[in-house]
Amino acid sequence: MKIDHKPLSYDGYKQGLKELIRGKIPKLAPKQVDDGKENQGYRLRKNHRIQYTYNKELKKNVVHVVDNKTGDVVNKAISDAEVDRRIRVQRGIERTLGDVFDQKV
Repeated sequence: MKIDHKPLSYDGYKQGLKELIRGKIPKLAPKQVDDGKENQGYRLRKNHRIQYTYNKELKKNVVHVVDNKTGDVVNKAISDAEVDRRIRVQRGIERTLGDVFDQKV
C-alpha cells in the first residue's frame, strides 16, 4: 500500500475516513494478533500492595504485587526468567566493553 505524504484538507480527510469505514481502503493489519487477554493490566485489589525491590545485579528496581495477609508475591511486573536474562545481557555487555576498552595501545 502506497502512503501519500501530501497534507490533507478537512474534506480530503472526511473522504478518506468514509472510504476506510466502508472498507474500500485496505487495513495495514487485517488480522488482530492478540485476543486482548494478555494485554489487560493486572488490577490491584484492596488486600494487595506494590513492592519495589532493588536488584543489585540488575541495578534497577523490580516491581512485585504482594498479598498483605499472606505476604506472598501474587504478580510480577518482570518474571524471574526475564530478570535473569537481563542480568546475563548486562554482564555480556560489560565483558565486551571491558575487552574493547581495557586493551593497551
